[in-house]
Amino acid sequence: MKHLTEAQITHAADGSLESGEVSALDVAAHIASCDACRALVETQLVARRALLARPITPVRDLSAAIRATLEAERPWIERLNWRRLSLRVAPIAAALTLLALFAVRTADSAAGRASETTVAATELAPATNDHTVASALWSGEVSEDQLLALFLSANPDESLSAYVPAVSKEK
Repeated sequence: MKHLTEAQITHAADGSLESGEVSALDVAAHIASCDACRALVETQLVARRALLARPITPVRDLSAAIRATLEAERPWIERLNWRRLSLRVAPIAAALTLLALFAVRTADSAAGRASETTVAATELAPATNDHTVASALWSGEVSEDQLLALFLSANPDESLSAYVPAVSKEK
């Protein structure tokens, strides 16, 4: 028989020879007759005893260090806890929305009172057009063609009557 393979030597040292091409009895007989293979099995046994004699130390938990490293590599936008942030920002957004609604409603009511005063003053005074050119956009006092000509050639802060002398209330 030729020399044993490394796997057969390892299994012989462990005592875990499997039934395969060579039986356990043939391997044991070869080890008994071959000094080279016997020396290799002895070396395996010494190494096995040395490893078994060492105490098993638990492996250090590296998950926290790995998480910290991965966390440091992520962009700041991904590190935000959006659920917690939205719960903190939602009341502020609601308060700002209510404040904006209150401001708009106050401005609308003030504008309504101002327009009532303007209507009353217009009824007492003669009809004059002191609107600016920029107000022609929402006033509805000029046609679309006049509006285009105004924005192409007029100064937005000048009086509308300087550019459109006969402004009627109809389009």
